[in-house]
Amino acid sequence: MKPFHVLVTDRFELDAYARLQGDSRLRVAKSAEPQPTAEELATVDGLAIRSRTRVDRSLLEKSPRLRVIVTATSGFDHIDLDACRERGIQVMYTPEANAASAAELTWALVLACARRVVDAHRSVKGGDWKRESLIGTQLEGKTYGIVGLGRIGTRVARMAQAFGMKVIAFDPYKENDHFETLGAQRFAIDELFMLADVVSVHVPAADETRGMIHRHLLETANRSLILVNTSRGSVVSEQDLVEGLNMGWISACGLDVYEREPLPRYSGLLNLPNVVLSPHIGATTKEAFAKASWDAAEKLRAFAGSETVSDPLPPTDPWWMAGFSKGSLKSAPTE
Repeated sequence: MKPFHVLVTDRFELDAYARLQGDSRLRVAKSAEPQPTAEELATVDGLAIRSRTRVDRSLLEKSPRLRVIVTATSGFDHIDLDACRERGIQVMYTPEANAASAAELTWALVLACARRVVDAHRSVKGGDWKRESLIGTQLEGKTYGIVGLGRIGTRVARMAQAFGMKVIAFDPYKENDHFETLGAQRFAIDELFMLADVVSVHVPAADETRGMIHRHLLETANRSLILVNTSRGSVVSEQDLVEGLNMGWISACGLDVYEREPLPRYSGLLNLPNVVLSPHIGATTKEAFAKASWDAAEKLRAFAGSETVSDPLPPTDPWWMAGFSKGSLKSAPTE
């Protein structure tokens, strides 16, 4: 059988890379840079990439034999899906790899906001022991609202219940059985914002979700609300969020993602005392990196052996497909 040539363009967990190399059906090479050269692409059948490798028409033109691309990420805005579809190239991703890490970061931001961890840290480092100014919020007995009960939202719901919180959720694409199994009550999104003490957002970037957290929701929200977004920056209107925080419509916010990344130095979010920020690190754990690498390796091996496809792109997530059905084939932010 003719060898299946695989090019790995970015960081890859060593054992997962060895797994690829140990497959007799494969010839595996490592690119010197995330953006491979025409010479490297000339004989490639499969690509293993991360978000630093941009798959556009130029790259595809240099890849006459390319049949499959696997991105070891949960996002895919670095891939021109239209161009791949036109060339008949199969594209897959690894959506399960970072779910636990993203859920855990969500809770890190919730706790940082509720217990004012960042302020407390700065206080101690600055030699100040005035605890009276660091009064926080106890979560037990409060209501946790979740927007999007998918892989990550479901994990976050179980964590909230472990903290003794009542869970309510908004997800128009989940059946009632899923809510009941999870022990979550279904509410409309505006009701959820009025009732919840904490709201976290777990939906993909899509036409359906762009700007879904906006001025009206924030203006009518529970005034003690803590809002956390570890999903996609496009989901929250930052202009409305800054206004809401300044006006006291909500009490605090934790963000890992932004409308524009890196977050511009002129962003109004940077000057607000009731905001906790992190630089899109939801997937940045050793375990998530390793799992994404292993998942990508196994997908390449399965395709090389029998053209088996799993987690294809475009995704079948109903939030994303709602926009796709209207004629959009836009991809979602990465990692």
